[in-house]
Amino acid sequence: HKEPRIRTLVAKAVGAVIALNDESLQEATEELYNSILSSLYTHLEAGRDESSELYSKSSTGALDDTTGWRALETNWQGLAAFIAASGPTYFEHHQLTEKLLEACEYCCITHLNRHVRAAGIATIEQWIKACSTSEVHSSLILEPESPLRRTVVKVLKVSLADNWSQVRMAASVLCRVLWQCLLQYPIEDRHVESIYPTLIPRMCLNRFYLAQGVKLYSHETWMIIFGQGGGLEAVASNAGAVCRYYVKMCDADNHAVREAACQAVAELAQKLGSHPTFAENLQPYVATLLQALIMCFHDESWPVRDEACLACGRFCRAYPEECRSELPLLKERWLEQLTDQIWSVREDAAVALGDAMLAYPRELEPVLLKFLKDKLPAARDQPAMTREEYIKHSNDIDAHTEQQLYSCGSLAPKLRKGGAGRIGCSSCGITRPKAAWEATDGCIYLMREIVQLCSEEQSNRVELEDDTLLPLIEEMVDVCRMKHFPQSDDLRATLFRQLPVIARALGKQRFKRVYLQLFLDIIMDTLDSRTASALSKHAAGQCCEELGELVGAGIFRGRLDDYQQEVYDKAMQERRNLPKGPVTDGMSPFGPKGLILSTIHPAVTQLQGVEGTPS
Repeated sequence: HKEPRIRTLVAKAVGAVIALNDESLQEATEELYNSILSSLYTHLEAGRDESSELYSKSSTGALDDTTGWRALETNWQGLAAFIAASGPTYFEHHQLTEKLLEACEYCCITHLNRHVRAAGIATIEQWIKACSTSEVHSSLILEPESPLRRTVVKVLKVSLADNWSQVRMAASVLCRVLWQCLLQYPIEDRHVESIYPTLIPRMCLNRFYLAQGVKLYSHETWMIIFGQGGGLEAVASNAGAVCRYYVKMCDADNHAVREAACQAVAELAQKLGSHPTFAENLQPYVATLLQALIMCFHDESWPVRDEACLACGRFCRAYPEECRSELPLLKERWLEQLTDQIWSVREDAAVALGDAMLAYPRELEPVLLKFLKDKLPAARDQPAMTREEYIKHSNDIDAHTEQQLYSCGSLAPKLRKGGAGRIGCSSCGITRPKAAWEATDGCIYLMREIVQLCSEEQSNRVELEDDTLLPLIEEMVDVCRMKHFPQSDDLRATLFRQLPVIARALGKQRFKRVYLQLFLDIIMDTLDSRTASALSKHAAGQCCEELGELVGAGIFRGRLDDYQQEVYDKAMQERRNLPKGPVTDGMSPFGPKGLILSTIHPAVTQLQGVEGTPS
């Protein structure tokens, strides 16, 4: 049938008929099963119907990947429904032939249509479930060399890395079903050591995949399998396979996969690199992983650059000697990212520089202080523009008509990979010029990181006296007073959001004695302004509240003049009137309470509340 919903209902009807378990229908059900297999093999042999002009075509003349396959997807759906309804009795009446397994493997791995791949994976899932409820046929999934288990591992190896989230999700479900089946049996009967190098790298990376469904489901699966703390040892034991897979995914064509790979590599540095026992397992692969991250550091997709930036900082902190040879290149890239057009890239570059400064204090401290001295005043050079002119430019139809369309996550038309021959900021195909105020914004984040390193809580404390720090703080406050460009409110909002962190790092007494008075006028002016943006006024109010908690609300208010005290009191009253915390009863923004039932597995629920377990 041409309507896919009808075809899906037909597959469900097959399962409903088998579920009747009527002996009088035994002959009919056998005929139905043979009919499904016959149709399946026929459509596989016939291939794609490319003769019809009804199917859509791309500009290159190639058919899309979803049309022209007739009933192939429906055959797999019908077979899956048949197996699900039959349960363990399926293997008593039907033989799982090599031909059927090869056909399923082909459709799951090689077939062009993502719907066919997902349907094939769903069929394998039902075979495993049928095995798990049959003691007689459990060997089909327990024996490492059984045809079904070999097929499952081959399919998961490819499908867990599929470019389509739909297929990757179906593979994630299959992966969990496989593990749940194996966990029913004693450890010595599972023979999981042979599948660890194949599955663990893919399962790890999918916990960072862009699609939230895949990400959250993979996290839950990991907790079901390894519980509390067991996964770290499994990753360390298979560090070679994990690292090789991560490096390969850092060079994937899909920018979302490259982003996830950079996050996964950063996790290795953070969890294995700081572990007293497992750090040496990762050490032989540090140089290779770092080169993969440097390649991603030149990616045209800014989320990929962002994650690579953070990961490089974590590797330098965990393995300073192994990364020292790449420090000049990394330093150049970090400082370049600090003036990027994307605010989160600027902040994460500062975080990475903070990590690197802990590893290389002597090499980086003078460089970063000089950078702050040079770049903090950059906002003074921002061209003057009124807010009205800015809004007019943003809404100018002529300026935004017949122009290049850009992909999300990139300032370039296509999300191309970086690498050899495309090194440096000029390597991107298309980008907008960096604004002068963005360099100042990045310096505020860097100031936060440097001051935090002076905190008494840091073991590798970097000494920074007031004679050095005070002129930088004064310049930071003065440049944030600039109002000749519309983004100045964004700059002040950044200052107000980072100021409480800086104050806590300096300590109550030092901040109150030397630095508090410098910020009062700019904070109060923003709160009292009629033209300041709502975000900057909210950030100023929150900053007042947090600073008051640090130094004492009475002391903070006492430093203000009479008019500023009125502004402060009004702002604090407005903040007290704000709703606190999430909605606990009544109607939430997502609908009535209890409308969406929880899908969290009981094994994960039992782990909630255990120390160190994410909730």
